Amino acid sequence: MPFHRILLTISLLLYSYVFVPSVWSQQLDNSAGSKPAPEILGAMIPENQQIIMNALAEFAAQYKTSPNAVQKFFLRQKRQKFLREKLKNFVVNEWIGRIQTLRTTENGKAYLVLELAIIPPEDTFENQVIPEFKVTMGTWNNAYTDLDYNTLILPGTPLHTWLANFNEGEWLVFSGSSFPGDEDYLKETSPTESEAMLSPQFILKFEFLDKIDFPESELIITESPATPELPVKIEVLKSQDLPVSKTKISKKTLSKKTTIHFRPELTIRYYQDYRLSNYNWDYQKYIDRWHRLVRYHWSNHPPSDYLDGSIPEGGEVFVLATVGMDGIVSGYQVSSLGEVSDKMREAALEATRLVPLPPLPEEFPDEVLKVEFRFDHSRIPHLIKADVDQMKAVLMLQDNNTMDGNSIVSKTGQKLLKKQRLKQARASLHEELRQEFSSHFQPHQRFEPSLELQIEISISRSGKVLEQKLTLPGKSVKFQLAVMNGLNKARFGSLPKVLRSEAPYRVRLRVIP
Repeated sequence: MPFHRILLTISLLLYSYVFVPSVWSQQLDNSAGSKPAPEILGAMIPENQQIIMNALAEFAAQYKTSPNAVQKFFLRQKRQKFLREKLKNFVVNEWIGRIQTLRTTENGKAYLVLELAIIPPEDTFENQVIPEFKVTMGTWNNAYTDLDYNTLILPGTPLHTWLANFNEGEWLVFSGSSFPGDEDYLKETSPTESEAMLSPQFILKFEFLDKIDFPESELIITESPATPELPVKIEVLKSQDLPVSKTKISKKTLSKKTTIHFRPELTIRYYQDYRLSNYNWDYQKYIDRWHRLVRYHWSNHPPSDYLDGSIPEGGEVFVLATVGMDGIVSGYQVSSLGEVSDKMREAALEATRLVPLPPLPEEFPDEVLKVEFRFDHSRIPHLIKADVDQMKAVLMLQDNNTMDGNSIVSKTGQKLLKKQRLKQARASLHEELRQEFSSHFQPHQRFEPSLELQIEISISRSGKVLEQKLTLPGKSVKFQLAVMNGLNKARFGSLPKVLRSEAPYRVRLRVIP
């Protein structure tokens, strides 16, 4: 038994030595909600938050290694002075944190605690961050201690209603105001000095909360000043010019002159309506008649579930028909991508199957012709997440502290509505870009389905294409030329007013056959 106890003790010591230091570095990966990559989260954290969090982590590391109580006392005073300089008005604006606690009192008042995000610099004190370090901001958790602060979120207020959409572990962007504190400049609630320095808990009255939509597309960092309108530049990037690994983020992230955009990726098909197994024959008359009749039947008998908006996400249906020399179709194959129902597949198949075909021309070079028709069901953005839009409409109610009944829109409502307008403007612009680019692609030869091009486009405020960068040229020079010739014909109007501050507006096009 003594030997087993010694072995257990050694194992526990090894666990503490090896694994405990990594606990802090894993705090960003243990979220119950989304799990953003550290470089994505780091690029989104406001500069002031990052500076303050890095400094608090350094103060905590110094405090833990201080040899006596006097040095620790002076270190706390030094931190107090630092916070006074960095948060003169006690206000935090659009900081980022994760919900640690979301509960209610017996009377339904909500109390909320957020753990603040931090990404330590790669080259400074990353290894000095102690495992127990974390910073939280939140309300009081009971009405008695909250008497002089009014931080608890009252039932019936827009913010209380909005909290019904959140869960513990989710990442948020938030704004609010803190309160003066005697020893830490900000009001801090830890019971001991050690906890106040190593894992401070600051009191905050929340004014705005919203979820973070972490993008899956590539992170890019661009300078704020708008790029002047220049002649269109087409550039094929060499391998050494490709974007750096996502594990590294430019130091420009913390520059005040830097604006962060998440570049959206739009997938566009070169073949809009149909494609053939062979184009080396006079196919126009034969296929155009078939295509017109197919579209006529399909548009007059659309799938009912898509038409009534029950499947707003949309998708693509492909019907592959194999035609013999006598014009008889030997078989149909139906496939689909996206949110596609059985009714959507059946409508596409029925439209293709209803058209009688004449024999193929004698000069047709093959034994059979394969024709694939594409039926595109566009997204219906205004029907997607309708419940979220209804909740945001509720936030148009007045704040609790307004005097008359409907004079002032809540701060949360204002910011959420602004965010919603930006989201809708981007979705509308992306659909316009997709349709305009697609309209200039016409099938004149067969390309392998595995081909792919990636092109980065920059668009000025006036709608002029400033730059095209071919970041993934692909394997086929013919496909590349066909795509670029089509893109050069595209013309656009001015950017929506709410997006002009982001000019030049950048998107990545992914073009596939």
